[in-house]
Amino acid sequence: MKNPASYLSILGLMAGLVFADSFRAPDHQIAARIYVATVHGYQRIDHRTLGGYVRCRYSPTCSHYSLEAVQKYGLRRGLMLTFERLWRCRSSVALGTTDPVP
Repeated sequence: MKNPASYLSILGLMAGLVFADSFRAPDHQIAARIYVATVHGYQRIDHRTLGGYVRCRYSPTCSHYSLEAVQKYGLRRGLMLTFERLWRCRSSVALGTTDPVP
C-alpha cells in the first residue's frame, strides 16, 4: 500500500453509496441484496467445522432473524434490529427462546 489515501477514498465512496442506497425501499436496495446473499453463504457453512461453537440461543436463529429483518425493513433498520438482538444474547437466555422479528 504505497498510497493508502486512494484505498480509503474508494472505501469511503463505497460506504457513501451503501448509505444512500439504504434510503430506498427495502425491495429495491442493492446493498440489502448483497447482504442477503452473503448471509446465505454463511448459512451454507458446515458449522461442525467451526468446532460446534456457533449456537444461537434464539428461535429463529440469528442469521435467519437478520435476513428476515433486512428483507422486511431494509438494510439500515434490519441491521439495527440484528445488532439489538445480538446485544440481548446472554448465557442466561435459554436455548430455543422465541424472538421473532417485530
